[in-house]
Amino acid sequence: MIPVVRFKEGVQLRGSPGGARILAAFDHTAKAIGHDMTITSGTDGLHSGPNDPHKRGDAYDGRTHDLPDKQAALKELQDFLGPAFYVFIEDPDDVTHADPDKSNEHFHCQVKKGTVYPPVEAELSLQGDV
Repeated sequence: MIPVVRFKEGVQLRGSPGGARILAAFDHTAKAIGHDMTITSGTDGLHSGPNDPHKRGDAYDGRTHDLPDKQAALKELQDFLGPAFYVFIEDPDDVTHADPDKSNEHFHCQVKKGTVYPPVEAELSLQGDV
């Protein structure tokens, strides 16, 4: 069976180029690690306000507790996305008290604050100065 990206029930999506790139990274990572990846939050849920990147479609969260190697998945996500994106494990579990049913640990992927995606290329002047 081919690993795929799944969505937790209730996840809402909003289109943006950065968000599309993040979803592509989750798809790439699922195939690279041989395990389904689950998006747990998009524009839904409680985030830090109307300017939060989730609300713009520039951030997604993903499940970690069902992965065989979450650090390998984290590396795949960041390598695929590159320097215009920020990826980390949010609310990491305390390994001595890890309970998947009560855990809030998850990947958080977003377009890096202060970054425009896709990057805006400088326009060449029509007068020949490069």
